[in-house]
Amino acid sequence: MTAYTLRCQECGRSYDDDGLRLACDQPHEPSLLRTEYAARTLAVDPAGEGAMRYAGWLPLRSPTRAFGAPAIFQSAALNRELGMADLWIAFSGYWPQRGATLQTGTFKDIEATAVLGRLPRGGERLVIASAGNTALALASACAQLEVPVVVVVPEPVVSRLRLPASVAERIAFVTVAGGTYDDAIVLAKDLGGVEGFVFEGGVANVARRDGIATVLYAAAEMMGRLPAVYAQAIGSGAGAIAAYEAALRLRDDGRFGCDLPRLVLVQNAPAAPVYDAWRAGSRTLLTGPATRPGEPVALEATVLGVQAPPYAVVGGLWDALQACDGHVLTAENAEARAAREWFAELEGIDLEPAAGVALAGLRRALADGSVAADACVLLHLTGGGRRGCEAGWTAAPRVVATIARDLLGDTARLREALASVA
Repeated sequence: MTAYTLRCQECGRSYDDDGLRLACDQPHEPSLLRTEYAARTLAVDPAGEGAMRYAGWLPLRSPTRAFGAPAIFQSAALNRELGMADLWIAFSGYWPQRGATLQTGTFKDIEATAVLGRLPRGGERLVIASAGNTALALASACAQLEVPVVVVVPEPVVSRLRLPASVAERIAFVTVAGGTYDDAIVLAKDLGGVEGFVFEGGVANVARRDGIATVLYAAAEMMGRLPAVYAQAIGSGAGAIAAYEAALRLRDDGRFGCDLPRLVLVQNAPAAPVYDAWRAGSRTLLTGPATRPGEPVALEATVLGVQAPPYAVVGGLWDALQACDGHVLTAENAEARAAREWFAELEGIDLEPAAGVALAGLRRALADGSVAADACVLLHLTGGGRRGCEAGWTAAPRVVATIARDLLGDTARLREALASVA
């Protein structure tokens, strides 16, 4: 077990962790909890793999293991083609030739290490909300560690999911008919309130953010410093908040520089609620034609189509962007597709759509001058190499219940509909 406490970013109250806490008990504005570790400097376990290399800064309470590792490298081809001098890539996918070995091909495998390491083993079934990649990564990890799990996804996601046969029969999926990722979160929270189930928590789960934070630790270890710019595509924004929190710890360590990286965050237009609010200087998300909560939109990166991200919550995206002079921009579907094709030509590896959005966003930022060509930039490509790791994945998910979207919010009817799951 790691020595740490949880601290509320609004009132400062600290808690000993039971492995399940997602929020502060005090009556105030919504706020994220943040992990404070007894270790004040980054300790690296040279024998550790992936996230477990930085176990001293993970909220570990139960047995877990790494499900692969990202790769940190400089691409001579990308630096040359983009006209950059100091671009670094964090490739969170499956690319063994480069050292990336994440088993399902996205950074969600890194989250799984910390989420399952924090989860107490009491026999309850873990409930996860997912737009696709989380479902695959956490379902696979849960099956390997024999943790019972229920995954809640929008109904359209099921037809796109492929799973290893060894995993498929051990995971129960619940779908929301005609629903979105935001609907899946609502349903997962409700199911998590049923006896025998526990809601994983999403961005509110410190383990999810601390798991992703290890990507920046790996980059700082490789580079010997913090980057000047950290760029990533966002949906929920958990990865961006995690990068900010990781940078705070590394700055306090004292060995990696004194300046926080500037967050450059990219959304897949037209699903761009963070971009719309940030551009308007608004601490709260906007409503209107550009942001239609609950309505699915056609995106190249469907996993980024979150319409209710943790933007205004204390310790969330607004605060992180404010603290580091952040920048938010968008990439259109065609730009993201072109970026994926371009990267495949240069490097010979396929990118996930979200990673294509990130690369397209960096190209835009260079073109408009919001990122300088001579800046030290860490570009987090959050998924890729799926063609290499999914060979033999044919089994379809086992759907145990499909819930009508109009039942969300009707607790009595919803519980009745979920009886087969419970």
